[in-house]
Amino acid sequence: MERRVRILVTLGLIVALSGLMLISVEPEVDLSVDQLMEAPSEYEGETFRLHGTVQSMNMNNHITLEGENATIQIDYSGTVLPSGVEDGKTISVRGELVADGDGWVMHAYEIKTGCPSKYEAEA
Repeated sequence: MERRVRILVTLGLIVALSGLMLISVEPEVDLSVDQLMEAPSEYEGETFRLHGTVQSMNMNNHITLEGENATIQIDYSGTVLPSGVEDGKTISVRGELVADGDGWVMHAYEIKTGCPSKYEAEA
């Protein structure tokens, strides 16, 4: 009897811990600039990953990121800018979207450069 109880308790703990691991893992939202700018208020205050092409950079720690039809300002003062970031390059930015007057600004926590195909959704 004692052996069965230990086995049941152990199995119960394994199931409970597995359930907790699944509950605590939220999938990260991954958007293009155009997808975000269709309804930016839906993502206000949320942290997510955004990808687009660098349109321009300025000395005030801001990047203008563009998609096919829209642009957004990225404030990268809270992170290190990778060496590969330059005009015309595709980047991925993880950060939080906030309203800024009449527009929107994403405060970047992480910026990655790489192959643009990494950021495109599978067809």
